[in-house]
Amino acid sequence: MASEIIGTINIEHYQLGHDIERLRSIRKQPEEYDEFGQGHWKNISLYNATGEADDTRYKNARRCLPTEHLRQCPAIAKLIQEQFEPTALRMVRARSLVDGLVIPHRDFVELDTAVTYYRVFLALEDNAQAFHSDEQGVFQMRAGEVWYLDAGISHAAINFGLNSRTFLCLDFIYEQRFEPADIFKDRRSAHVQRHDIHIKRVPLQPLKEREIIAATATLIECFTFKDIVFALSKYHFIYDLPVASCYDWIISAAEQANNAPVLEKAKTLRRYLIEHRAMGERYALSDWTCQAGVAR
Repeated sequence: MASEIIGTINIEHYQLGHDIERLRSIRKQPEEYDEFGQGHWKNISLYNATGEADDTRYKNARRCLPTEHLRQCPAIAKLIQEQFEPTALRMVRARSLVDGLVIPHRDFVELDTAVTYYRVFLALEDNAQAFHSDEQGVFQMRAGEVWYLDAGISHAAINFGLNSRTFLCLDFIYEQRFEPADIFKDRRSAHVQRHDIHIKRVPLQPLKEREIIAATATLIECFTFKDIVFALSKYHFIYDLPVASCYDWIISAAEQANNAPVLEKAKTLRRYLIEHRAMGERYALSDWTCQAGVAR
């Protein structure tokens, strides 16, 4: 299903400025999926399965423990505790993306399908240059809006500017039927103030699309592959294209270039990010050696 606003919270009541500055000051640490982000992309664990501040990996666990980072952000801790029902909550992260991009992907493809993974975003600040996307379109989250983000379908995020874009990402698990309002302690928070959420994008003519693929075919090599993935991933934020169209373009370009190693790399990338991956499986965009333009 498409991402949507499921409620609003008066975040001005919590005076979050000091805590947001504290989150900005925390040094970024290496993460499992860093290679699929570009620019400054930071995830800070506030609640997780272990209570360890450096544990950023989502786990299907029963526990949801506060970390040291949460203890240093008392206003955010108060907001979470007062606004969200903790029974089904499994993880909370503060996410920041500055001058960066998270390429199209799907989450939860390797997890248990017998339960419902319900991911919610709460925007803590506005940023006119920051966007999210999914299979239904491109949209912006405004401060105080609570969004359901369907991470089980292809989605991406971008910040074209240098200003901060801080959100809370809350992961819930439900084993029975539930309503979106169930995540809130006060169900009156499940009040939606706007419905026209998608950004109008420019049509891309078929000729222009073919020209992009042809131009990519002249450039695509193992040593340009990663740069091309990030460059083409940006097009759908501006043009009216499917969120994961970049992977089809790259495959078509590799076919035109008759570059078998790059073609195989492109197909496995699409498979890993949006089709299927095994539990614990990892993928590296730069996991090959290049000599004279040949992947080995």
